[in-house]
Amino acid sequence: MMQSLPTPAIPAWLPWQEAVVLTVVLAVLVAVRRFSDARPGDSIRTRFLLGVPWGTLLTMAGVAAVYLFLQGAWWHPRNPLVTPFRTWSYFYPFGMLTGAFTHGSQGHITGNLMGTLVYGTVAEYVWGHYPRKRGVQTFTSLRTNPLARILAVPVAMFVVGVFSAVFAIGPIVGFSGVVFAIAGFALVARPTLFLGAFLGNRVLDLLYSALRYPVSTASGQTRFVTPWWSNIAIQGHAIGILAGVVVALALLWNRNERPDTLRVFFATLVFAVAQGLWAVYIPLGGGRFRLFRWAGTALVFVLALVVAAATVGSDRSFRPSFDRRPASLAVMVLLVVLGALSLAAVPTNVVDLQEDQLPEDGIEIRDYVVTYDENVPNAYFESIWVPTQREGASVNASGVIVASAEREVWIAAVQPGRLAVNGEERVTVGGATWRESVYANRTDWSVLGNDSVYRVQLRREGGQPRTAYTSEPSTADVILDGRNVTVAARQNGFDVSVTRGNETVGQAPLPANMTRTRIGGLTFERNRSRLYARTDGTRVKIAERRQQAARN
Repeated sequence: MMQSLPTPAIPAWLPWQEAVVLTVVLAVLVAVRRFSDARPGDSIRTRFLLGVPWGTLLTMAGVAAVYLFLQGAWWHPRNPLVTPFRTWSYFYPFGMLTGAFTHGSQGHITGNLMGTLVYGTVAEYVWGHYPRKRGVQTFTSLRTNPLARILAVPVAMFVVGVFSAVFAIGPIVGFSGVVFAIAGFALVARPTLFLGAFLGNRVLDLLYSALRYPVSTASGQTRFVTPWWSNIAIQGHAIGILAGVVVALALLWNRNERPDTLRVFFATLVFAVAQGLWAVYIPLGGGRFRLFRWAGTALVFVLALVVAAATVGSDRSFRPSFDRRPASLAVMVLLVVLGALSLAAVPTNVVDLQEDQLPEDGIEIRDYVVTYDENVPNAYFESIWVPTQREGASVNASGVIVASAEREVWIAAVQPGRLAVNGEERVTVGGATWRESVYANRTDWSVLGNDSVYRVQLRREGGQPRTAYTSEPSTADVILDGRNVTVAARQNGFDVSVTRGNETVGQAPLPANMTRTRIGGLTFERNRSRLYARTDGTRVKIAERRQQAARN
């Protein structure tokens, strides 16, 4: 009997799935180029030196270098250092200079770099590497020098980045303010090309995902998730897009160019809706946020109208005024709103924390204090000057708290719900040349018919754990032989107490695994993650240790 030889399996290390994606994409692009009579490369070479958007690429390289080496993502890909690089206060200028160019995760920087590549290429195409006026020769002056015009792109993006950081509300981090400024510039200067780039960004995102995650297996899992819009720096994005629009209008008026108003309206509306500029919200404390969707929806339509009105043709120069021309009024509105949004950030950025506002009990790492607490006043928000602020008004916070008076830092870095789901979380603090991690571990028992009982321990990397927080005791919703059972978290573990009426008849540590003990006339036995109470042949599950979600 003949037997067929087994087909050799493809080696796991061979990226054949990624190769298939790249091969198909390249083949399709080559086929489209052969079928089409258009030659976009010719137009690109007339605008770019060697047909490459060098300024955009230089900017991307600089932002990536900050993430990889200053934030340490090269050595810690899953744990870049973020806290010291946020825009905490004007009294912490280092954060103001770095906030716009640092990122919180690989996904964060990937999204911003992709946006920079797509929208930045359009903006740099409008700017151009070569002089546009007839009779002007290349390299005859600094303004006509292609190398100088290339370097002007990253310089302009750096200036916009610092501007967006200095006038952003709260401790922001990320290049998205600059990305929105680039997008605002592009959608006014070349609305049709911008819309193509906008869709191209979605295609690029799909291609990136297919190359990085060619095969994914998904299943239901327990996770702690905050509203996606609560992580958006809506005010920073708004000043970014407005700044980009104003710069584009000035450039077009200087060149005597007028874009199609209807196309600008449509491009602005699509971008504002897709990027969540309608997500107007306020934090309520305790991980809660309030979204004003109705107001945000109205605002994006008004934004599209004003931006489009600012492009209405006119022979006059770019000079806002209060005359009846739509363009002048629209530009005036844009400048007033941009100024108002920028000035609104000043009270939040003059925070000056004092040593007595730091947590008293926590792990001290140089100028940082790391601890865990619940429903305590947020010292950062308390230090923000608000004209209508009432005496005693505060925003409470809970979770793993990181504070530093030297850096004006006070933040609940890990929410209690997230720690409860995952069981352990890591918080990393540091500076430009150092970093250190603190691990928070939560152990809790779910008590029958009542609240869970838990304790939170903190430990430095390589150190011993110390209990930072214990919850209130919880009594099981059951009565055994006239007795109540209460589970309480202690500094060194968990206790079980038995009461009859208002009298405590017994108290002892929770029994170890697979053991039993007698407390207050009841027999308690521990079977792995479950605690049972027994009396007169009756056994009841009193509490169960919660199992945390598997970490990725």
